[in-house]
Amino acid sequence: MMAVEDVLNGMGEPTLEIINKKLFQEYRCSLLDCVEHPDYLANVLKQTFGLAHIAIVQKIKKNMGEFASEKPVEEFIKVLSR
Repeated sequence: MMAVEDVLNGMGEPTLEIINKKLFQEYRCSLLDCVEHPDYLANVLKQTFGLAHIAIVQKIKKNMGEFASEKPVEEFIKVLSR
């Protein structure tokens, strides 16, 4: 989840806080819980950023580096990209 946090923090200080707040309000979960429920994060990113969420997902994938090709991470990115 560090890759996700790094991207959101890189967008400006309150961004990570905003996403965490929306995750809690809508799903009663944190960013860490999105490892098992990436659809939650995908929905919040889409609601918050609209089509710009695609660029955010690409940055997350890039931050994952060599791990992006591992099956669980690949599935996580795939769900975020939907």
